[in-house]
Amino acid sequence: MIALSASAGRSVLGRTVRVGAERGRVLTDTGRPVVLTTHPSALLRLEDREGYAEAFDALVVDLVTAAAARS
Repeated sequence: MIALSASAGRSVLGRTVRVGAERGRVLTDTGRPVVLTTHPSALLRLEDREGYAEAFDALVVDLVTAAAARS
């Protein structure tokens, strides 16, 4: 499962989460794998700005991590 934002992470994990501190790791608080990452709409606000490519690449890595955790 992937949680796309701190709000989603809080709902799924039942605790306060910080995307910057916990993103991209497989969290097992609920007994099932959850990967917390940035909501894609946050990337849209960065488009055409410095840091966009890095943020996009990080999202892709997080999604790959979530897919691998599911297997």
